[in-house]
Amino acid sequence: MRKRVLLASSWTNSPNVLGYYLSPPMGLYRIQHWLADKHDVDILDPNLEDPVGFLKDYGRCDVIGFSPTKDNLHNDIALMRYARKLYPDTKIVLGGVEATCNYQRLLDMNIADCVIMGEGEKAMEYYLEGRDGLRLSPSSIAKSYSFSTVLTAEEIARATSVDFSRMPIKEYWQRNTEVTAGDELSTNCVNLYITNYCPQGCKFCSTTRFIRQACPEAAKVVTLPPRDLVKILKKVMTEVPETKTIYFHDDNACQNREATKEWCGLAIEEGIDVTYVASSRIDHYDEELLAIMKRAGFRKLSCGIEAYSDSLLKKLRKGQNTRTIDHFIDIAGAADMPLHLNVILCQPEAEIDDVKRTAEFALKLLADKRNTVNAEPFVKAYAGSWYFDNWDLIEYTYNTIPSIDGTRAGEIRIPVRFFPRDPAVRRLLEQIDEAYRTREFFVNMRKKSFLQQQLTEELCKLVLELT
Repeated sequence: MRKRVLLASSWTNSPNVLGYYLSPPMGLYRIQHWLADKHDVDILDPNLEDPVGFLKDYGRCDVIGFSPTKDNLHNDIALMRYARKLYPDTKIVLGGVEATCNYQRLLDMNIADCVIMGEGEKAMEYYLEGRDGLRLSPSSIAKSYSFSTVLTAEEIARATSVDFSRMPIKEYWQRNTEVTAGDELSTNCVNLYITNYCPQGCKFCSTTRFIRQACPEAAKVVTLPPRDLVKILKKVMTEVPETKTIYFHDDNACQNREATKEWCGLAIEEGIDVTYVASSRIDHYDEELLAIMKRAGFRKLSCGIEAYSDSLLKKLRKGQNTRTIDHFIDIAGAADMPLHLNVILCQPEAEIDDVKRTAEFALKLLADKRNTVNAEPFVKAYAGSWYFDNWDLIEYTYNTIPSIDGTRAGEIRIPVRFFPRDPAVRRLLEQIDEAYRTREFFVNMRKKSFLQQQLTEELCKLVLELT
């Protein structure tokens, strides 16, 4: 039976965090596209329209799917309660990384009928068709693992081949100009995800848990087939011809070296006129691969360095060291490939020398003005990460759940960050907090929406000043 479904993205409810939401919610559009032949699916994007008015006018549907995030959880809960008030017979389903890794807390709040774990395309299809396999008492709790909802390479291609002309891509481009000051990575840029999984298990990250909550640990990284990817690239350029950059936003976009070489070669043959950026690990690259990527149109690579300290990298489970980092920077420079690198300064297990070395590394990289660095002052606390499960020094805040048309208000405790164990690093973080509150540069930047990378140079100089 064909069903009416609404999928809602997370509700920021604040213009000051626009820098965290630079593109449409691709995951929801993939699910919409996956289900289109069998069900009527609409997308609610609170970044572009009033979600309260949208829900009120939408009318009854069979399922409303919410994709809550930690930082917006208070707003997302308020919207769920409002949806329940408007449409008490509608099933409310939660999905995404926060719902997958924090399912027990969300189910305890009695605002959802179901949590879909891991990838949502096939799982939502099975749910809508009653193929969930559960025939239990209402008082029973069950959790089973299954490979059946993990997309194959061909299914990733099908899910990714959305109608790009129907997505609000240009609306986001317009929003981004004021946030990013014309940053090339968000101007006329379309984001794609071409893999499904990161198995690395870095201590600060929850994405590995995202898949492992839904299926056994034997799940493998699946990559979109090269010929299918090239078809999608051509589709983007046909449906959104103003596109200048395609950003592969995966953690492991280039993990399959041979597949990357193949699709780059095909794109060169097809003469696709666009530039590319990819996020991947530094050990996915070598000189030969970088050369063909450069010819295909790659103009920047994004990688998580996290720290420039061998001892700290080992503690983080990064699987790299300063020698391999230096080698990667050398071969990228030889290939004339600019870089965007991510680092985290006052990490839970850092010592003061680790922080200084990482700040010095970031400033050295920024000496080449083509490079960018995103330096976070601390590790954010996300459910599903190793630190969240094992670290005792966690800072929490309480966010207010607003009342919408008489729905129940309240407060919810949200994890913010992990505090460092080392007293000197803890003191440094406190001094950074104070500088954010009092120094003119940081105060002025934080009055508006911004990208963290726009603070990096001043932040790293501040670290060296204070140490």
